[in-house]
Amino acid sequence: MCVWLLSHSLLSLIQGTVRVPVEFYQKAKGNAGAWGKAVATIDASAARVFADRWCQNSHEHKKVYVEEAGADALRKVVHVKDSHSMILVFLIRFPSPVSNRVFATWLTWRKEPDNSFVIALAPMEDFVDQQEDGERVIANFMAKQKEQREREGETMEFYRRDTEELKLMMQQRAAKNECVQELNDQIKRDPIASKAIRGTVRGYWRIQSLAPSVCQVTYLVQADLGGSVPAALLNARIKGTLGFVQKMQVKFARNGKLVDKEMRDVFASPPPRAELSEEQMSVVEDCKSLESEDGRGWETLASPSPFVTMWMKHAPAKENERSIALGKATAVIDCPVHEAAGESRVRGERHDEHCERATGHCVLSRLV
Repeated sequence: MCVWLLSHSLLSLIQGTVRVPVEFYQKAKGNAGAWGKAVATIDASAARVFADRWCQNSHEHKKVYVEEAGADALRKVVHVKDSHSMILVFLIRFPSPVSNRVFATWLTWRKEPDNSFVIALAPMEDFVDQQEDGERVIANFMAKQKEQREREGETMEFYRRDTEELKLMMQQRAAKNECVQELNDQIKRDPIASKAIRGTVRGYWRIQSLAPSVCQVTYLVQADLGGSVPAALLNARIKGTLGFVQKMQVKFARNGKLVDKEMRDVFASPPPRAELSEEQMSVVEDCKSLESEDGRGWETLASPSPFVTMWMKHAPAKENERSIALGKATAVIDCPVHEAAGESRVRGERHDEHCERATGHCVLSRLV
């Protein structure tokens, strides 16, 4: 199965979602298909969120489906034995005169070396083995294995092992094809699904760990509804699909202070500057250059706190560019250096810092 990746440059932010704590993007593709993407931080471990997405037979998932599609709508979840695969058949109802859509989607997952999870989605038809007849498959397999064993000088014991492996492969192949055929037959027999237009879904879920109980979820989906669908209805459908991510965020929401602490704790040992790439070093040097070495040109500002000193200055405009204003603040923070750095990382702010450890205090200088 292939996983389709789409850069942010090809997607536009969905209007009305700027202030939502989930990033929503979409890209139209004719009048029947569209891309959608959602990115969010979830207050739960990557494994827990993965389990929530993979356990489609839960009472919660069934209840949501019945509320959206109706109790009479076809929905089948089949976990394929001896594989990381599942086939999900479901119906989406559209208001008349638009025809309903039925989807048969193959989902497969894997765990990455960094302990993140990827769930890939593709049409059920991609799950069927498009190979030659069984006899030719067996002959090709045995010929290839025989050549390998003779080259390695191994005994007949390995041929018997290969035969068992081939037997298992053929059983899995037959089970996959039988499963797909049975689900297609169920769609044909269903009074509602049989009259619906067949749609397809491709995409993936990526669930990446940020802390022991915090993860980032990226959901990218490309839906082709087939036939003709009004643009407004298509956009509404994409937004509704991406809404799964926002519902997960609400479902797993925890105390913000606890989550921030977990994020800071995993940032306890920032990498030394020597580990930065040339491109990263260039950014650091550019930021440092904003503050002149002689310290001239800075105007002291009135600070709302007696413990924070603030300055501002105007940088001279470069050719064909606007003049910019720079702000600087310095304060003594009652925490170790790594906690101050972790706090800024949690908030997603960029800063140039010069910290010194002194009896549990650190001096943080931020240039913006």
